[in-house]
Amino acid sequence: MFVFALICLVAGVITLVLARRHRANKLALPGGSESPAPDKTGNRIALGAGALLVVLGLVLGVTSSVYAQDAGEARVIRSFTGQIVGQTTSTGLHVKAPWDSTVNFNIRNQTVTYINGTGGSDSDNNGGIRTGPYITVQDKDGVSENVSLTVRYSIRPASVTTIYTSFRDEENFKASFITQDVRAVVREVPNNYSTLEVLTKRAEIETSIEQALTKRWADTGVEVNSISLQEIQAPKAVTESYAEAQQAQIDVTKQQAKLDATKVSAQQAVVTAQANAKANDLLTKSLSSQVLTQHYIDALEASADKGGLVVVPNGSSPLINIPKATK
Repeated sequence: MFVFALICLVAGVITLVLARRHRANKLALPGGSESPAPDKTGNRIALGAGALLVVLGLVLGVTSSVYAQDAGEARVIRSFTGQIVGQTTSTGLHVKAPWDSTVNFNIRNQTVTYINGTGGSDSDNNGGIRTGPYITVQDKDGVSENVSLTVRYSIRPASVTTIYTSFRDEENFKASFITQDVRAVVREVPNNYSTLEVLTKRAEIETSIEQALTKRWADTGVEVNSISLQEIQAPKAVTESYAEAQQAQIDVTKQQAKLDATKVSAQQAVVTAQANAKANDLLTKSLSSQVLTQHYIDALEASADKGGLVVVPNGSSPLINIPKATK
């Protein structure tokens, strides 16, 4: 913009100078006569065009010296010779030399997503664009799995100058640094886990990836905000074997539960039998001849009170020998 402003300003000044000279100039003709008066309309048009170019050049010059910076942005200020002359990380209006340019960096949360698109689509299933397909890793047992994940990161504002020095712009930084490091770390972490652990310890692997990436980016001006491990796809034979093992474990658990229930029922039956036996034993020991006689008398009395008839078997004694109470 500054170059265009300079061109407009120079062109405007030249137009004004030429227009004024043309107006004041009178060309002498042979015989001592004077040239006819210059075209006033054309001269006015030239003066107006020159003035307009000068104003336009000044406006563009001022505009190229002032820029607005939004929240979530950081800018590196670069001179026309390519030298870094400063950086700004705060929001609002900023002033720079008109011949300087700015390189913008996004310091908001950003994502890189590795997931297979459906039907050849580049969608990340969340309305964004995926960075690439899933990452193929190898576990400690030598089995390959496909990992889909999303990494959220942000650039520290104070580090934009360092990043610009190494990568020139944000797109090159993301392609040459961010995506390469993410793929490298995701491939390294599963090497410490067996196939079964890769399938069953997803949360732990997610945490390990985040820790490894945070350590790797500790001094680079990039901060890891979160890791979202979406899916781990193992070979079909592995998942089928794991499903069979899980089913077998479920069956074992069911049989063990049944066995435990049978044991409890048997123990309850033993306890009940022991309690009944003990009660019967106590009852048997408590039935002395005196107690039985007293029960017999009580029964006769109850029957007599109700007008009942007592039948005495043939040959038995209708008399009951009641021991005499002692004083």
